[in-house]
Amino acid sequence: MVSIVRVEQAPFHELPHRTSDPSGKPLRNRLPFHRAWATGLPDGVDALIFTSDLQGREDGGANRLMGVPVAEALMALVAKGTIPQPQAAFLCGDLYDYPDCHKRGGTGPVDEVYEAFAGLAPQVLAVHGNHDELADPKTLPRNVQILDGQVSNTAGLRIGGVSGIIGNPRRHQRRDEEAFLEVMESVTARRPHIILLHQGPEDAERHRRGDPGVTLSLATGYTGLTVFGHTHWDWPWLISLGQGQALNLDGRVVVLLRGDDHVCC
Repeated sequence: MVSIVRVEQAPFHELPHRTSDPSGKPLRNRLPFHRAWATGLPDGVDALIFTSDLQGREDGGANRLMGVPVAEALMALVAKGTIPQPQAAFLCGDLYDYPDCHKRGGTGPVDEVYEAFAGLAPQVLAVHGNHDELADPKTLPRNVQILDGQVSNTAGLRIGGVSGIIGNPRRHQRRDEEAFLEVMESVTARRPHIILLHQGPEDAERHRRGDPGVTLSLATGYTGLTVFGHTHWDWPWLISLGQGQALNLDGRVVVLLRGDDHVCC
């Protein structure tokens, strides 16, 4: 199984952008890029990209969704030799923000983000957050796959995913708890190395938000790596969960590297 042995707290790169503030005014922010190391990556896999909750817009006149300059920044870091060429990228949802960043929680099309990441890595897997839509699913690049109950073989790894969150099923990208857990457990039963979620577990030890039902299910029925967003955690972002691990990606980019020579810190 893939096991993270180290996460670097200090970012090695940052990207300025605008995002929606709860006050109703745009907020200037900086998106951090972090390195992490893991054992259990297949031969030939030198780097994997993970990110979630890129709700914002780039600085400058183009005003593209934040995920587009993120993908471009990663390609530039590869070109400079700062990070290896990633074999896959994994996105855990909530990639939309209003063009004027006037209100947090906007829902809209995120096709341009997937198109940008399709140029970064040979394979891009994603789950939708509760604020994501596709303008035209038929035009998604061929190397992009949105998961919702499926398990895909990617870069020598089995990757599962469940889109959306627990909530009123009449609202966008929501299921009631029983239905959500049923789909999630149909994925974990197939023993993927990594599962992508938007809504993830709680960290009861540190009183950090997440869903208790998701927590119990993963802790008792899954031994792999869970990556997720939706709720923001301060450091540490990686926790043990039963015999597995869970990594919070909300508002950050994590470059996962081969960690055979690294020890846990």
